[in-house]
Amino acid sequence: MLVSRRFLLSACLALTALLSSMNVYALRCGSNLVDEGDLKFKVLQSCGEPVSREVIGYVDRLQVGDRVRVMNIEEWIYQISGNYQSLEFEGNKLVKITPIR
Repeated sequence: MLVSRRFLLSACLALTALLSSMNVYALRCGSNLVDEGDLKFKVLQSCGEPVSREVIGYVDRLQVGDRVRVMNIEEWIYQISGNYQSLEFEGNKLVKITPIR
C-alpha cells in the first residue's frame, strides 16, 4: 500500500512538472480560438487586424538539399478585453502566444 501511494505521488509530481513546462496558452478572439501552429490567415480571420505588427528578426531553417530558407519573425500585438497579447510568428506560422503584463 505504501509503495503504491509513493508511486502515485511521484507520477502526479512528474505530470505536474511536465504540464507546467509546456506552453498551453491559446487566445480567444470573440467566439474564435487561435493557438500555436495556426496560420496568419486564421489569426486575421479570427482576431482582425492587430494593434501593432513588427518584424523582430529572422530565422534560418535547413531544407532538403542543404538549401537554407530564411523567414521573418514577426510580433503582432492584440488588445483583447483590456489585456495585451503578443503573438510571435515564424514565417506564416504562429509559434508563441504571450500575455503582456
